[in-house]
Amino acid sequence: MGELKNLREQQESILARAKEVNRKIYLAGLGAVSKAEGTSTELFEKYAETGAAELGDAADGKPKALLAGRGLLKAARELVETAPEKRKALYQRFIEAGREERGEQAESTNEYLLAGLGAVVTAREESQKLFNELVAAGEQRA
Repeated sequence: MGELKNLREQQESILARAKEVNRKIYLAGLGAVSKAEGTSTELFEKYAETGAAELGDAADGKPKALLAGRGLLKAARELVETAPEKRKALYQRFIEAGREERGEQAESTNEYLLAGLGAVVTAREESQKLFNELVAAGEQRA
């Protein structure tokens, strides 16, 4: 009889955990929608302002979507120009994360291995952080 009770408790525990995971996934989805709505509006306005500034007086009477397209183009050009420096900074960040993860063994570890390990550690940390932010945003929306 004791085994049956233990089995029932395990099932209830698993079911409660599954419900909690499902709830968090639902809230993360709500949070993603909220963030996307807010971010897309912000970006559209920002790009439209940038496009208007780029065109100057010629922007008068132009559709906002055209201005936003012009602003997006400028932002893309700037991103392409800064990409090499950003790539190098990200690579260095990964190496440092790999060194922290390896500890004392980092000195004898290949740089590429450290960068790969650091990328995995960073991705894990950033994804958990993003998930928690989305769940919090979903809780606020719900």
